[in-house]
Amino acid sequence: MHEFRDYPPKVFLKDRGVFAYRLEFATLEKDAELVIGALAAQFNWPIHEPFQEGKARQGEKAAHFSIRREFGGAVVVMVTNSIELIEKIDALQLEPPPPWIAFPDADPSAMGSLQGSMEYWWDWLFSPFWNAQDAKERESYLERYLANEDWVDFLSARSG
Repeated sequence: MHEFRDYPPKVFLKDRGVFAYRLEFATLEKDAELVIGALAAQFNWPIHEPFQEGKARQGEKAAHFSIRREFGGAVVVMVTNSIELIEKIDALQLEPPPPWIAFPDADPSAMGSLQGSMEYWWDWLFSPFWNAQDAKERESYLERYLANEDWVDFLSARSG
């Protein structure tokens, strides 16, 4: 096993008979271009646009991926056996969009349990990032994205 950054999360698929990693993460829309750039550099993949899906192969290394607009940014789902590609993605130091960007009409003070698309976003795309941050990193993230007090309270209540 390799040492990778906590975000984006990687799941080694060896127990499924696949010697590859699965990555599923959200990032800012501008950073989707960096992800597709990492793919292009690793596999000589043609960049048509930052939002696309496909598969790339070079020798024994391969990647299957989907990069789509969603949640105020981009959602990337990828399976790859290229450690080099994963390291390039880790080096980008990606962050998911905060909840007030992902759900601009949501009222955090009125939310109880999360359901539907917000539950999926929280459980699979935001929480892995948020829970990997220490207190100082969380504070910096909240300042960088201009969180209001209601969102600060919402995130504090759901911090793992």
